[in-house]
Amino acid sequence: MRFLILPLIAIATPAIATPAMATPALTSASPAEGSDTANITRITLNFSEAVDPAASGVDVMMTGMPGMDHHDPMKMAGVKVAVSPDGRSLVATLARPLSEGTYVARWHVADKSAQKADGALTFNTH
Repeated sequence: MRFLILPLIAIATPAIATPAMATPALTSASPAEGSDTANITRITLNFSEAVDPAASGVDVMMTGMPGMDHHDPMKMAGVKVAVSPDGRSLVATLARPLSEGTYVARWHVADKSAQKADGALTFNTH
C-alpha cells in the first residue's frame, strides 16, 4: 500500500507547489487598434493587472504620411509616459496633437513579479 501512495504524492505535489503566473495582457486602448481619429494628444493602454513603472514604456512612431508611398518610422519626440494611479494603465502624453498620418505605439510592460509582455497599437489620424 505504501508503494501506491508515494507515486500519487509525487504527481500531486507539483500542481500544489507551482503558483499560477499570468502575463500582463492589453485589455483595451485609446485610440483603439486600427482606428481613424483626430487630435490625438494622449494614448492610453489598459492592462489586465498592475504594471511596474520602472520596467514599462511606450514609443510612438509615425509610420506613414499622406502623399508618401513609403515612410521610414519616425519616433515622436516629447512623449511623456506615466502609469495610472491604479497601476493598470500606461498613459503616453504627447507634446502636441499628432499630425495626419499612420502611427504605431510600441509598448512593453512587466508586472511586479517580472512577467513581461509587449506589443504594438496601430492607428491613423486625420
